[in-house]
Amino acid sequence: ANFQYSYISKQFTDATNAIQSNLSGVIGEIPKYDILDIGCSYKMGAVLLETGVNNLLDNAYFTRRATGYPGPGIIPSPPPKLLHHCSIQIIVNVSFQRLFINLFFPYTMVF
Repeated sequence: ANFQYSYISKQFTDATNAIQSNLSGVIGEIPKYDILDIGCSYKMGAVLLETGVNNLLDNAYFTRRATGYPGPGIIPSPPPKLLHHCSIQIIVNVSFQRLFINLFFPYTMVF
């Protein structure tokens, strides 16, 4: 199992360190936020199964203010995501050398 916790303190987005945002949302302070991601994996022979959840606390945040496309304005955080991953490792012996082939079947579900 793995846990990842990130805490990001407030930040300024322009050279003047403006705290208040303007009408377009291009300048102003970016508030502090925190994110918790969890995951786990299980290996059974050549099969590796992984699952996890990003932004488990469902905190709304933004990391930048866009001055151009897709803005201008605030770019919001993505919603929480439930992630699954499966990989199969096949080992083929050829002339005393090992050749590794990984097959990936990733998919993502948003809840």
